[in-house]
Amino acid sequence: MTPSRPAPAWPRRRLAPMLGLVAALVLAACGQKSGVHVAAGNGGAAGAGNGAAISAGDQGGPAAGTPGAAATGGAGAAGTGGAGAAGAGAGGGAAPAGGAAGGGATAAGAGAGGAGAAASATGAGDSTGVSNDTIAIGIHAPATGAGAPAPSFDQGKDKYFNFIGPTINGRTAKVFFEDDGYNPSQAVAACKKLVQVDHVFMLVGGGGTDQIVACAQYAASVGVPYVAEGVTEAGVNTLKSYFAESMSYKTQGTLLAQYIKRQGFSQVEMIRGNTQNFEDAHSGFITAAKSVGLQVARDDAVPKDADAQTMSSEAAQMCTLDARAGKVAVYPLMSPKLFINLAGAAAGQQCYPRYAGIGITLGLNVVAQALCPTGALKNGASFFSPFQGLDAVDQVDPDFHKAYPNGDDIGFALWGAEKLLTAQLKAAGRNLTRQGFVAAVQGKSFNTGVYPAVDFSQGHFGGTAVHVLKADCGRSQYVTEAQNARSF
Repeated sequence: MTPSRPAPAWPRRRLAPMLGLVAALVLAACGQKSGVHVAAGNGGAAGAGNGAAISAGDQGGPAAGTPGAAATGGAGAAGTGGAGAAGAGAGGGAAPAGGAAGGGATAAGAGAGGAGAAASATGAGDSTGVSNDTIAIGIHAPATGAGAPAPSFDQGKDKYFNFIGPTINGRTAKVFFEDDGYNPSQAVAACKKLVQVDHVFMLVGGGGTDQIVACAQYAASVGVPYVAEGVTEAGVNTLKSYFAESMSYKTQGTLLAQYIKRQGFSQVEMIRGNTQNFEDAHSGFITAAKSVGLQVARDDAVPKDADAQTMSSEAAQMCTLDARAGKVAVYPLMSPKLFINLAGAAAGQQCYPRYAGIGITLGLNVVAQALCPTGALKNGASFFSPFQGLDAVDQVDPDFHKAYPNGDDIGFALWGAEKLLTAQLKAAGRNLTRQGFVAAVQGKSFNTGVYPAVDFSQGHFGGTAVHVLKADCGRSQYVTEAQNARSF
């Protein structure tokens, strides 16, 4: 097999002040640490056919309740921080009090068969993108249109893989990147190039619900594994080669309603981008809000590509007297560009709502850096996230700053995503195939310390918890408010 070609260098662009910072998020999806060794063959795990024992923190243990699951119910030994499947939080920190309500981000009909449904990693299968010493990984994300700053992503896209070297069962990962332009059609074209030209082993979605759905569906049609952070459930819940590495928007919405209620609010406004792929997040949140006793004071949608004038008009409608004084919580579900325009326009009208939302994009530091000088976040802004703030990095994973001394939050997000993906790739064994990877992940749990533990025992939506980030305008960044929260 011909080794994959190096990823093309990205052009570096100079960032304009506020609006230059607003390009929406790009994040790869994936997390973790070493611990007790588990012998090959637990619970029918694909891979490990070479007989090598794999560190439990670096491979998938059977999820609680599945054949071969340890009595501890997860991938970690007792005392190592837990596996997540039995309800324990990931080892990054204490979760707020509460049970596992809403924790298992699953969707009906997720279409995952048992762990042995696909060909095992030691049997026949498609090993495209795998050479003797490398694994080609393709990532697509919105570097333009609504994407995070290209230089930051380019610098951080393979820091973790480079740090660990050839330790993925003797191989190293080689990253190929394509800009999807925050456009579903362009995303499919980008994913086709990664598969047909770069011959990657698998695809990773870096951000943008519409783009993730489009590429996940394409990947499934050609038998390519696909992982991404959790977004919508509709449109991907029957794809057997798709895995959501964090809670879906719908499931996060249940926690968000609890969170807003716990903050003392009785009213909430929801403003979302007008895309069908936000609809399950929208309907799920409205239902959850009403179930906890929140009054939905306003429920509105704006064009996905709305201009600044449109968002200024939306801000005027949002800013009722109570919202102006921060007495109403506002849940924005939209790109960073739209949110910066919305919150900035509201601040210009002396309106400062309390913002709260789901992850990932609005909790990026580039958003805080754009909005903090305007005073827009003076009454607070909190967003869920699969990665912690930079304030917690040295507690969670000191290796990040050793490998990446000047790394930003996007770099840490990528680090955590690649750490989780590494654990999943290791679980598939040395004889790596696309079918074997899918078999090694489904039905298993993984706990790597940055991302909350994932549990695929109930389907292909693995998120079990969220971290909470809170704007700290004294530092112009988001800091860690809570880790591994399963309820509020």
